[in-house]
Amino acid sequence: MLRWVLIVIALGFTSVVQGQCPTGGNLFQRGDVNADSSIDISDPVRVLLYLFASATQYPLDCLDAADANDDDTVTIADPVMLLDFLFSATGPLPAPFRVCGDDLGSPLGCDAYLPCSGLATGPVPEGWIHGSANCATNPDPPFQVQAYDENTFILRQNMCVHFEGPFQYLLFGDDKVLLQDTGATASAAASPIRATVGGIIDQWLIDHGQASIELVVTHSHSHGDHVAGDGQFIGQPNTTVVGTSLAAVTSFFGITNWPEQIVCYDLGGRILDIVPIPGHESRHIAVYDRNTGILLTGDSLYPGFLFVFGQNNWNSYKASIARLVDFTLTRPISHVLGTHIEMSNQPGIAYPYGSNYQPAEHTLALDFSHLLELDSALQSLPSPILQIHDDFIISGQ
Repeated sequence: MLRWVLIVIALGFTSVVQGQCPTGGNLFQRGDVNADSSIDISDPVRVLLYLFASATQYPLDCLDAADANDDDTVTIADPVMLLDFLFSATGPLPAPFRVCGDDLGSPLGCDAYLPCSGLATGPVPEGWIHGSANCATNPDPPFQVQAYDENTFILRQNMCVHFEGPFQYLLFGDDKVLLQDTGATASAAASPIRATVGGIIDQWLIDHGQASIELVVTHSHSHGDHVAGDGQFIGQPNTTVVGTSLAAVTSFFGITNWPEQIVCYDLGGRILDIVPIPGHESRHIAVYDRNTGILLTGDSLYPGFLFVFGQNNWNSYKASIARLVDFTLTRPISHVLGTHIEMSNQPGIAYPYGSNYQPAEHTLALDFSHLLELDSALQSLPSPILQIHDDFIISGQ
């Protein structure tokens, strides 16, 4: 019966809009559409969402994996074949099946398929600088830098320079390196964000045998503790600083339907998905890195106070987190990384807002379960409210 229902649904659809991102030739496993290392009912459902719900909202990172019958197209025949495989014992799918391989003759391509990427999604660094009881004697540098991998760096601003202690993220591709956020302090003397980032870039260029790379400075959102250092980058060679207005953000990333449209941004061999998530702030975005499975959530989800002010922003925030959940349901998530730590390592206990010293703070990394927990909580709350969770505090006002 399900087979005939799917075929009937398909009669009204004759074409598919392919995603905006360039296709590549990554290794993949045919039939594992959502890249979770198994073939089950979620895989044909994923293809159906792409075909008949919205190819923009439910893009396929690896079209080759969705081409179950290997006819170099993605059509209704592919979820039907997957359903036959699952429930009618029709035998194996065409190669590569249950092993990593490629399909060099296919015009579809595969932008990203994490299980075959060969990239270890290791632990997020811990041991972050966390201020001092007496900031006059604080020995820490203005920024602490730790590497997640050779192309991914996390920075934290000294909490004695600014109590927010925000995190910044530096992501290298082959052609561009993206810096998300510039910290909470404008002064280059007190908070040398450009010099710190420049040092990381210089060493990366040496390690990778490159002469130069374009730096693109973007923002999770436009609050002052995330954009204060912009002036250190404006006018610098080989550097683009994306403005903080909605027009600047949407124009740079090519978003024509804010906040519903999800777009991609290619750093060269490293594709980022840009997901609009207004609510905490009206121009807020999340960034999903296909190479590592890291989801950057800015101030919308982190181990601390999730501030949302006013009913209109509350409604936007609820819709944004639901949109982000819909997006991540079809993608592997290794870590959820925000831009602050304010929780302690005791469940439900936060440091007082404005603290310069957090000696027993929560880890930076959250995971997909926390995103689901936040979404579930928000959907049950019709208006702004304070609600304490083990790893974050919803602070609707």
